[in-house]
Formats: sequence, C-alpha cells, structure tokens
Amino acid sequence: MDTHAHGVDEVKALEASLGFRVPDPGTTEAACRDLIRVLEARVRRQEEEAHRAAELSRPFSDALLGTPVLEKAMEQMRADQKSRMTEEVTPSHLHQTPVSSLDAQFRASVNFAVKVPPYDGDFATGAGARVDKNLGTFSLDVQVFGGSDSCYLSFGSWFYTPQDNPFQRFAAPIEFNKHWRQHAMGYVAHSNFSTVVSVHDGTTNTDAMPPIRVQPSWSDGVGWAEEHGEDVDGDFTIAEVFFPATAGHVYFCQLAFSASVDSDSGLFGFADSTIHLNGRVPRLVLGSLF
Repeated sequence: MDTHAHGVDEVKALEASLGFRVPDPGTTEAACRDLIRVLEARVRRQEEEAHRAAELSRPFSDALLGTPVLEKAMEQMRADQKSRMTEEVTPSHLHQTPVSSLDAQFRASVNFAVKVPPYDGDFATGAGARVDKNLGTFSLDVQVFGGSDSCYLSFGSWFYTPQDNPFQRFAAPIEFNKHWRQHAMGYVAHSNFSTVVSVHDGTTNTDAMPPIRVQPSWSDGVGWAEEHGEDVDGDFTIAEVFFPATAGHVYFCQLAFSASVDSDSGLFGFADSTIHLNGRVPRLVLGSLF
C-alpha cells in the first residue's frame, strides 16, 4: 500500500484505508463549543476581579479628580478621548491562497498529515467574532468606553493516528495583524487576548491534553492617565504542542481565540479599551514532515 498521499482525494483515500472516518458534524461542533466554554470561564474570572477592583477604587478616583486643578487638566484628555471614540481601525489585508491551489497542499503518510482549508469545523460567539473554516481566516473586534465586552472563536480539523506516539506533534502557523489600545483618565481599563491550542480525543471523548495558551496572547491594564497599546501588521508565529497519541484514535486539533476588554467610568469621564485582531491559519500539521 502506498503510504504517501498528495491532494485531498488521495489523502482521504489513505485515511480511509487506515480506518479513519471523520466524526459527524455534531461531534465536531461540541468539541469547538467545549473549548469556548473554557475560555469564557477564564474571561469571567478576569472580569469579576477587574470589576471588584474598580468598585473599590472608584470613590477615591471621583473624589480626587473632582479637585478644580485636576478637573481642568483633564479637559484636554477628555477631548482627545472623545475624538478617538469615532476612530476605526481597518484590518490590514492578509494574503489569501487561491482555493484552486489548496488541493495540492493536502499531504499525508502514516507519520504525518497536513490539512489546509476547508477545515472540518468552526464556532464563534460574541458580536465581534468572525471565522471562516473554508478559508482559515478569523477576526476579533471588541471595544468599550466604560463597561466590558468579549468574543470568542475556534476552528480545527480531525486527524487519525495509526501508530502510538507519546510525543505527537501538532503545529499551526498563524499570520495576524493586531491593534489594541487602552487609555485611562484616573479610572482603570484592561485588555486580554488569548490564543489556545486544544487536542480532543474523539475516540474516548476526552481531552488528550489541557488547553495550552500560546502566542499571540497578552494581558494588560492601565490607570491614572496611562495609555498602552500596540499596532503590528504582518506578524507571524507557529503554535506548537505535543501530546500522547494512541494508535487508531481520532483527534480534533483546534485553535481558539478570545478577546476581552473592560473599563471603568465615574463622575469625570471613563476609561476605554479596544482590540482589533485578524488573522489566517493556512495549514494544520500533525506529526513532523522531516
């Protein structure tokens, strides 16, 4: 039997000959949803802590900012903050591989598999989340001026492992543009972004490994006239994890992203926080090509 395949048809034929069948769409969606729930729980804990800290500090901030000297000094800051409320960041264009050329990138053997879009499943929640498994593209956009907001998405594909491997490799290149900024006038603001890799064993319906946080990820906060931010176009990283694989098992390997922001407000203004990030994952790789 030929153990090397090129193109989606050959790859599917090889996987079928090894005993692999793609699980039903409901199983795929459940795996995506379960990972999103993990990220949502993490964000809720972060928001609860931020709200608790803001409630404690707000009375002090209101009293101090109410002095005539500080109130006058903050007029210019308030004007600048209002002008930035109408600003919109246009995500930079990401190179798109023609759909007609994707087929040739499918590759597989008994030791590795390369999957390219369309991937097997995706899921998104929150108004600012966009994901397209057919292109491997995604974006997250959240912004607040006093309050909190968050969004989440995930996508991935199923892989079959014909051999035991205690150190099976899963890797995904991520191309992305990120723009985030937060500004506080005596109040506080936070910005949190996470990229997570997860491997779900579909044969046993258990996680093959706990969700691992990888780049791009950050957690940042500002207060008392601070401003933090970053504008990066054309960045690139490789998310890579290792997990114990069992012969004959199927694994849903996926990436998930969460973006959350929160900011406080009081008598004399508010803080603001914004995240715009868009990206592309051109391939998912199980095993090593070398």
